[in-house]
Amino acid sequence: MELRDAMLGLDERSREILTLKYFHDLKIKDIAGTMECPEGTVKTWLNKALKALREKLEEKGDNLNV
Repeated sequence: MELRDAMLGLDERSREILTLKYFHDLKIKDIAGTMECPEGTVKTWLNKALKALREKLEEKGDNLNV
């Protein structure tokens, strides 16, 4: 539930790239082909998406402890 809520708080591209990588188990190369962009771009987007997701989850964790 917490992960879903955090994912919904991300932008569409971040949700898409995280879904392709971790829920559909695609490799960076396959994601690049699907999204029609270079592999380096996918890596950058993935890192940014993971950072944003981590921040969202930390926010939720902090709110639970209040």
